[in-house]
Amino acid sequence: MSKLKTYQEQVQEAVEKAVKTIEEQHRAVIAKPFEFAEKIEAEARSYSVKDLRAKHDKVLDSLYSSVLGLNTKVNTFAQDLIAKFETSEKEVKADAKKVTDKAKTSVKRNTKTATRKVDEAVDAL
Repeated sequence: MSKLKTYQEQVQEAVEKAVKTIEEQHRAVIAKPFEFAEKIEAEARSYSVKDLRAKHDKVLDSLYSSVLGLNTKVNTFAQDLIAKFETSEKEVKADAKKVTDKAKTSVKRNTKTATRKVDEAVDAL
């Protein structure tokens, strides 16, 4: 089961790294139009490019926080699923031990009975 947990952790790390890389690329790409707009802001005073950029960045922060939050929820789900498998495995091992113990007891009892019968048969000769 530890392999499942390792795989789950690797997937979580990969998703988190991918999201952060995408966020960095998105920010880099979206910065270009804002840089251009800031250059021409002096000519277009009817709105504030800096305010627009601040609003955009706030939405961007919220978006990527949500995506990373989703990754955390997926991670929690995967951990719960792995825990269920591990619990099932423990239950199967416990059941197997009970069956093995019962079989050993039965074999001992049957061996004693067979030995006694053999002894009786030998004595009867």
